[in-house]
Amino acid sequence: MADAETLLNLAADEAAVVEFLAGHDGRLQADTEDPSIYWLDMRPRSAPRERYYPRLAWQSYPHAPASVLFAEEIAGRLGIACAWPQIPGYRAPNDICKPFTAEGYALHSEWAVGPDAWPVEGNPFLWVVETLQYGLDNEYGGRYG
Repeated sequence: MADAETLLNLAADEAAVVEFLAGHDGRLQADTEDPSIYWLDMRPRSAPRERYYPRLAWQSYPHAPASVLFAEEIAGRLGIACAWPQIPGYRAPNDICKPFTAEGYALHSEWAVGPDAWPVEGNPFLWVVETLQYGLDNEYGGRYG
């Protein structure tokens, strides 16, 4: 579980995420056992019947990105290819190789500085969710599997 600072910062930024998701027919749910984990229910604009469930697991917020993986449902199993949307850089069922996930930064140390550096100002939680929604709305190519 994350430290108290992380939990307080997430709680402070959560309302903006809830509002954004509501405007895109989505929702946010905190994990029942670990308050540093959030489950999202999202859909692509072009495929309103398709639902995706990203899990965001924060270790140090806002100082570092979350692990972002997709599950078959909220609080469901991870590592299932068909739970993932086909979006460039999304490598089902393992990771998202883009500069907004812990997995992406772990693979690309060069992203630590410059234009791809993790944004600690503002509301990074909201930025991650907006980035996920942008991918679903603008780069979506269907469901894996």
